[in-house]
Amino acid sequence: MSFEIKKLEGLGRLGILNLGKTYETPTFLNIYKRNEVIKDPIKKTIMSHVSSQPQFHDSVSYPNCNIYPSLQMQGKSLSQLTKIEEFFPKSEEFLTSRNNSFNLVPWDLPEIYIDNGKNYYKRVNELVSKTNIINNSKFMINVPFKSIQVNTLKNLPLLNIEGICLGDITSFLNHPKFLLSYLSSVRKKITPDVLLYAPGVPSSFFPILAYLGVDLFDFTYRSISNNSDIVLEIENSVEEFILALKRTRVALKNGKLRDLVRIYSNSYPPQKTLLRLIDKQIPLDVGCSIYSTGSLYCTDQTDFSRPEVARFRKRVKDRFQLGSHIQGIIFLPCSAKKPYSQSKSHQAFQRVIRRTLKSKRHSIAEIILTSPLGVVPRELEYTYPAAHYDIPVTGEWSGVEKKLLHHDLEAFLNKIPEAIQLIGYVRGTEGEVLANVCRKLNREIFLIDEVESSLISKESLYKFRHLISENLDIEPISKGNKLLEFLRTVADFQFGRDIGKVLIPEKSKLQGHKELGIRIQISGKHLMTFRSTTGLLTLSIEAAKRIFGLTNNVVRFDGEIINGTTIFANAIKEADQEIRINDEVIVVNGDNEIIATGVAYLPGKLLMDMPRGLGVKIRQKVKNNA
Repeated sequence: MSFEIKKLEGLGRLGILNLGKTYETPTFLNIYKRNEVIKDPIKKTIMSHVSSQPQFHDSVSYPNCNIYPSLQMQGKSLSQLTKIEEFFPKSEEFLTSRNNSFNLVPWDLPEIYIDNGKNYYKRVNELVSKTNIINNSKFMINVPFKSIQVNTLKNLPLLNIEGICLGDITSFLNHPKFLLSYLSSVRKKITPDVLLYAPGVPSSFFPILAYLGVDLFDFTYRSISNNSDIVLEIENSVEEFILALKRTRVALKNGKLRDLVRIYSNSYPPQKTLLRLIDKQIPLDVGCSIYSTGSLYCTDQTDFSRPEVARFRKRVKDRFQLGSHIQGIIFLPCSAKKPYSQSKSHQAFQRVIRRTLKSKRHSIAEIILTSPLGVVPRELEYTYPAAHYDIPVTGEWSGVEKKLLHHDLEAFLNKIPEAIQLIGYVRGTEGEVLANVCRKLNREIFLIDEVESSLISKESLYKFRHLISENLDIEPISKGNKLLEFLRTVADFQFGRDIGKVLIPEKSKLQGHKELGIRIQISGKHLMTFRSTTGLLTLSIEAAKRIFGLTNNVVRFDGEIINGTTIFANAIKEADQEIRINDEVIVVNGDNEIIATGVAYLPGKLLMDMPRGLGVKIRQKVKNNA
């Protein structure tokens, strides 16, 4: 068996499962309950008495899972077993001949609880260690929640276990804290190529469980739902199960699983609670791409803490710094159209700034105040998700939105020298929060008088012009420096604080515009390119040499020569834990020599831990590696 991750979102993974036949995950399992298998001495064949739930098929086939009766059902106990094969009431020949199937090891709650599972896990480990069996068999082990509580999980045999069955997960669907603890504890003990199976769950839980890393589901909820207190399915039909799984897969492919989770969770309070707990307790940022080309919708409170938003706010707080030439700041409202500078309102604002300040305008910084991103510097308006988010606009902010903006503004202004002059062309909630923060920090700020008409009306723009001319006393700088500072700000945001000055020196030659892209050269050599589609910079070998040792975006290749345009995960010896999907990375060899630059397919931890799959897409190689 092999499992390869093709795409990630949160902990959710779109993968390829090779089980004798190839399947796309998340997927269903066909469940077979096997009562007894015996060898016919006359025909010399294997006969199996099989009982299974009715199987349902659309145009896609699903892998099988053979579930064997527990020892209690067989009338046995662990103490009565003389050999581990007695776990399976059938011969080894049949076991090893099964393709396209998992074999779910039976478990007995009383026996496991009595001895903390020591005998159970010891004997299972003996079974999966048999090389003559393991080559053709695919084992899945049941890990009930109680086994975690009594600390038997430490004995979990990781070697040769291809799947984990969350045996009693249905008991915790109405208890979000226990459910999250259950999944988190299991994930800490397994390697990333081990699949998670959630048996007997309703289809409405497929998206959120997939978001938490569950790969395998089944149809068995249909047979138990009449006795369940979890009534969520409008029609408890096969079609609804298949449709829910298809929606989950499509959402994963398009980077929209979080949006699908929100839609489903809005119908069921425990799922909503679970989503909020996930944002607080799970590092979803690890599986979140550094950029995306699609829209990011923020429609309710849970979106304020989604990983893309949280990461952007943190990077602005930790990495953004004003250029040394900045003498004043103008705070502006957001706009519906992104990037902001392409909107009608911001074009009007910039016309006023340009006509009023003329050459002095390059001495001021523009900061956009918005929900849910908080503080967005003009230099970062092309980055994700600043250029991609969309929120419902009502003119009224919730208490949470006000609190987040207040927090980010206070953190931002605390780093700003008092000599820098502040202008606020915002009204309503943004103006109120800005005034309150400045009052708290004892900072002087000049705000536009509250106006009844819009901020782009002639009357308001006239007041804006006078607000600037009467309260800003600044010196001009050249336009070239302004564009240079823009690129350095992006470099800091992307690779780490203070890297921009090292990466892009004063003598750099700049060609192009922010809207279409900028090529950066030094001494006639290509250094990097700013792409407006991502709001980020691409690394060349020359650029990598400048920042090697300063940035964490480094991958160590387990070899000397790179063949082709891709490094696979099994050829990566080390990767920094801070690397995220689509990050620009520097590839080095065992001697710490730069041999290439590229783009990460997976986050840093998975680049090291996954035994197969794509690792880094090569952008440029050094000449002796070409």
